[in-house]
Amino acid sequence: MLLDFDTIPRKRTPNSALALPAHSARDDAELESPVFSAAVEQLRDAVVSIAAREPRTHLLHLDREAMQAEFEQSSKLFRFPDTITVAFEPVDATHATLSIYSRARFGYYDFGVNRKRVQRWLDLLADKLAGS
Repeated sequence: MLLDFDTIPRKRTPNSALALPAHSARDDAELESPVFSAAVEQLRDAVVSIAAREPRTHLLHLDREAMQAEFEQSSKLFRFPDTITVAFEPVDATHATLSIYSRARFGYYDFGVNRKRVQRWLDLLADKLAGS
């Protein structure tokens, strides 16, 4: 299912994290997504590659036309599933940005797991695309 990052309601529990580009109209993101020196397809492929290397993570859906992907990552101990949705946005032919919404499906508190995941993915993307 595709998400509209401009209108998705934020969960009222502390078990989610949202990263948005600086130009987003929303003001409730915990993290800011940078503009990457990569075409939007290259950014999408980099995210899929990074997610594939994460433990207990699999791709649920990749919509190449809508430029959105959804992943699931399960916690190590209890196997609680988190859903991570990523929307890719071209800035121009050689630059792109993204939005990431990572959230727990169950429970109330996640000890910062979702925020740490989003930050880690952004850091890994910066490293991966810096060498491109």
